[in-house]
Amino acid sequence: MRSYLVLTPPDHPQRVPDRDHHSTLVLQDGFSWTALIFPWIWLLWNRLWLPAAIVFLLQILSGLLMTMPEFELAGGLLGLAVSLIVALEGRHYRSETLIRRGWTLEKVVAAPDLDVAEEIYFSSLPEPEKQPMPVSAEWAKQGKPAAGWQGPQMGLFEHGGR
Repeated sequence: MRSYLVLTPPDHPQRVPDRDHHSTLVLQDGFSWTALIFPWIWLLWNRLWLPAAIVFLLQILSGLLMTMPEFELAGGLLGLAVSLIVALEGRHYRSETLIRRGWTLEKVVAAPDLDVAEEIYFSSLPEPEKQPMPVSAEWAKQGKPAAGWQGPQMGLFEHGGR
């Protein structure tokens, strides 16, 4: 079973509150293969700009170290270490960044996949109040309009009587 973090967005006075949970994020916690293979691209994709720049510079340094014969091993280990750190801690860092930006950690859900985690979280929410349907207008209660299709035609072609 994996753990999933459920984060709700901050309330802003300019925006309507998110009663329908359209902006609620359900993030998987743990290892990311994509972050292992493409660490700085993964960080950019998740809008972690400063860590992405730092990781990019560290990977350039790793590549430069690997070109020097006496530091090949050190360069390779530095690149591997940076990739492993991003793969293991990247999702946690993303959730912590969102929490610092005002998002609220609502719940941690243990589930086999994302769909089940969403189902568990949203099924535990209280049922929204049912709003009564508006009363239809008087004109809608009346029958068909008097003219119908047999009335005078408006438009490019006339279809009546042919």
